[in-house]
Amino acid sequence: MSKKLRVRKGIIMLCVSAGLLLCNGLVGAADEYPNKPINMIVGFAPGGASDLGSKIVSDKMQEFLGQPLVANYKPGGGGTLSASYVARAKPDGYTALVMVSFMNLPPEATKLDYKLDDFILTGMWGRAPYFIIVKADSRWKTLQDLVNEAKKSPGKLSFGTTGRTAGGHFVYNLLAKQAGIKMTYVPFKSCGEVMTSLLGGHIDAYFCVGAGGVAESGLARTLACAEEKRLEGLDIPTIKELGWPASFSTWYTFAFPKGTPKDVVDKFSEAQKKTIDKYSKEIGERLRKVDMWPIFMDRQATVKEFDNQYDVIRTIMKETGPATK
Repeated sequence: MSKKLRVRKGIIMLCVSAGLLLCNGLVGAADEYPNKPINMIVGFAPGGASDLGSKIVSDKMQEFLGQPLVANYKPGGGGTLSASYVARAKPDGYTALVMVSFMNLPPEATKLDYKLDDFILTGMWGRAPYFIIVKADSRWKTLQDLVNEAKKSPGKLSFGTTGRTAGGHFVYNLLAKQAGIKMTYVPFKSCGEVMTSLLGGHIDAYFCVGAGGVAESGLARTLACAEEKRLEGLDIPTIKELGWPASFSTWYTFAFPKGTPKDVVDKFSEAQKKTIDKYSKEIGERLRKVDMWPIFMDRQATVKEFDNQYDVIRTIMKETGPATK
């Protein structure tokens, strides 16, 4: 063998060896996921249901993932800004969205630069009902009292929620349409901020989820909830039973951007499932304390529920018009 041929053969062997080392390194990296903290993107300011509920679940998941989920807040647009951000994030398993079902919006509600297919859902872990709440010392003892005054003085009373395309605004639009009222909308970045403003006397009514147990503290009075039936354990009438069929709920899951490797998503989802299997009672009790209800579904069932809410929102838009008033 000539010297030139031996040199060429040596180069080829080096390239093959380097390629094998690279492949082994990639396999090792996948096996080691996660090897650093995972960014958990929350689409609302701290203190709301998305923030409190996701931490209750994610804090327990660290036991099975070996790494923490660290909350990063990107509020705005009723959560849609955070969804847009994650849809375009690097699909490496280190950016997870706290996804709320009303982020999956039809064009009748608003124009979005993403769709549900841009995400991989990991499975539902919670549900949050909507409440209409006033201060404990307010003059409105019932929802009928609030409706009567709002009807008498259009635009005089104010309400707060987290965006015109958020569930709280859908609930208001339904009630306004059915009861013939008009209130002034005040936007906030989280339900926690809405409650703070209510207790401070800056707004008249709270249309939001996750009151954080404040209503049970004696500081506020819950007039109604936007559920089909009364919530178990709570003596709160539904808007529907009071005469206006305005019902809407919100579902919660984690989600990765489309293109995230299957083995990475599977590992995350398995950690979520193990967490729920081991700590379902504790998680349920803690979620109830922030006015959320545990509901666990696999990935396929979660996608189905999100698609169902897409249809519900589309129906609401046909009844009430765009969420801009």
